[in-house]
Amino acid sequence: MTDHGNGETPAGGGILSRPDGATIAYHRVEGKGPGVVFLHGYRSDMTGTKALALEALCRARGRPFLRFDAFGHGQSSGDIADGTIGRWAEDAIAVIEALAPGPQVLVGSSLGGWIATLAALRLRRRVVGLVGIAAALDFTEDLVWAELDPAQRRQLLETGAVTLGGEDGDEALSFPRVLIEDGRNHLLLRDYINLSCPVRLLHGQRDRDVPWQTSLRFAEALAADDVAICLVKDGGHRLSRPADLDRLCEIVAPLLDAAAPAA
Repeated sequence: MTDHGNGETPAGGGILSRPDGATIAYHRVEGKGPGVVFLHGYRSDMTGTKALALEALCRARGRPFLRFDAFGHGQSSGDIADGTIGRWAEDAIAVIEALAPGPQVLVGSSLGGWIATLAALRLRRRVVGLVGIAAALDFTEDLVWAELDPAQRRQLLETGAVTLGGEDGDEALSFPRVLIEDGRNHLLLRDYINLSCPVRLLHGQRDRDVPWQTSLRFAEALAADDVAICLVKDGGHRLSRPADLDRLCEIVAPLLDAAAPAA
């Protein structure tokens, strides 16, 4: 197991050290019974409104809660340009194993949905629920590489990165070659996803970053029968409006209750 290097503060913040010297910043809330682990999206961090809404839900119910910054994000070390799907998945598994004992509901937003699914496939019986918020499974291949024209693909291969977006007020994002190539080692939607835990997928139908049909493909690939999709007709990618946060908590709470041991 990795050296925790915690020095955890009374407020629940701390640092988890990884074998290569990288550090993962986290914040956790103590509680009893099954807990929630939140995994944020690409170029986001653990301080977003979805993470904080779920933390408040867990505090109110006396449940454990854990959120953390992925490598190259927020207060964690590293350069995002060096981040990969495999790296983020291994870090997530290490964080959960070290800091979130017992049964857990994994909640992943966008990229975090892909990472949460990879973690669930490794942790198996520990995961009593999986919630994807605009879960961006396979986005490196389906939403980046597949959309590049020949000139952009040449730019990616020759310079090591390609920048997309920036039109109509959208944020321009740079995608490194290493991210695209490593992503191919972790694609999930091309095959059967052998998970049997309850899965809930929340997706806005006005999402301009990850098509809502991705959640349909995700549901179809899952082995689990207990799968439900909630489509928000006027919802965008972030789904962080007050009504969206309420909806998210209403989805997560029953998963916690169902996993709790009988009194």
